[in-house]
Amino acid sequence: MSDLAWVPQSCTLPTEERPLRVAEWDALLSQRLTSLSRPQPLRLRLDLGR
Repeated sequence: MSDLAWVPQSCTLPTEERPLRVAEWDALLSQRLTSLSRPQPLRLRLDLGR
């Protein structure tokens, strides 16, 4: 299973750009994520600090 298996087939982002976007999200979350919670089974709350 590839790292990008979670990307829906309907995604319009060109395939070659997907790894760049994943890296951007990884960097953002590793630097700014202060907390996360799951208030409902299908909802995830991410709190980002400055």
